Amino acid sequence: MNTSLSNRLNTSLLYLLAILPLGLFTVKGWASGLSFVYATLALVIIATHSFSEVNDQKAQAKSFWGRLILLTLMLPLIAAIISSALRGVWIWADFDAPSRFFLAAPIFYVLSRNRLEPLRYWQYLITIGLALTILSTPFLPGYYGEYNLFDDIRLAIYFVDPLTLGYLSLTLGILSIFSINLFTKDAWYVILLKLLGTALGFFISLKTQSRTGWLAIPLILFLMLWLHGPKNKLVSTVVALIVSVVLSLGIYHASSTVQKRVHEAAVDLKDYKLDKVNAESSIGERISFARMAIYYFKLNPIAGWGHKGFQSHINDPELVAFATFNTRNAPGDGALFHSEIATNSVTFGVLGFIYTLMLFFAPLALFVRAWSSGVNPRLCAFGIAYILCIFVSSLSTEIFALKFAASFHAVFIAC
Repeated sequence: MNTSLSNRLNTSLLYLLAILPLGLFTVKGWASGLSFVYATLALVIIATHSFSEVNDQKAQAKSFWGRLILLTLMLPLIAAIISSALRGVWIWADFDAPSRFFLAAPIFYVLSRNRLEPLRYWQYLITIGLALTILSTPFLPGYYGEYNLFDDIRLAIYFVDPLTLGYLSLTLGILSIFSINLFTKDAWYVILLKLLGTALGFFISLKTQSRTGWLAIPLILFLMLWLHGPKNKLVSTVVALIVSVVLSLGIYHASSTVQKRVHEAAVDLKDYKLDKVNAESSIGERISFARMAIYYFKLNPIAGWGHKGFQSHINDPELVAFATFNTRNAPGDGALFHSEIATNSVTFGVLGFIYTLMLFFAPLALFVRAWSSGVNPRLCAFGIAYILCIFVSSLSTEIFALKFAASFHAVFIAC
């Protein structure tokens, strides 16, 4: 191994990973393009054996978790291939998002072998990326072509819909506050920078008027209070539960946007009927989508349907009984099922269901295990916060459907 070449390759990969948050919402193709660059560099590092010589007992102890995460990153593409083969239908769109996770597998392998930590840079650059989003948004076309001046319309960007922009900005804002004192005690101006990142993330999320991810806030508050609470974990749990509920209620009463959107959700839930055709409301359609997904999954649980194969069943009596034609037609027309688990289960069958759960719960199990083993609790809490945010968001929208979002999450999980 050429030490000079090894250092250059690893340093290049680390610095390129560091800039991932900067153009996430402002440059179309930023995350997707970088993911290919990362994977290429990682493969070159593997091919040239540019690895550090670390082979201690601690590294060996991580081998099971390393293999589990590698399997988790490769399984989406494997599921797509098996599903397509069983159906005899090969469409590139079915492999688009899964391939992004497969690309992240060599990235994860190199980072874990060489102890590269892009998070040491992300903790600062998340705020810069969110600030660049706000500064550039007035100059970027909107999602439907209009310009996004900061008025009463829902904030979105020409390649990022309100739901995705809302939950991702909220997630990044939450991660910004969890990064305070992440590795060492931060100076006061660094803490202010990270708090600014949190404020910017919440501001963007509120401007999108998207409720996606909001239900994670009480869980995040509980996690943060538990992390910083008394050493007696029983007392810490009780205090965290009470305070997180109080703070959540405070957020509700302090924001008219939150009040409006929560009220609309409550009305939708109240009006939904299980045995009648329901109106096309935001929450009502999501409930109908979930019921439709369960029906389609039962019809073909092994192979799945791809993204449109189920369309031949949209007029089945079981669905006509509770959903309008527009609601029944929406998933196959591009809206999907507004749930990551539902969409992947219908698309790829049981393997889609399994890999979706693994993408959330394999990293979560690793973070919980690491925390209980004495690894930096702030770092573990950072990872848990990320998983909580994207899992809750995935219950009401697809978070891996867009190529840039799939690329971002794949790289983030790998890191």
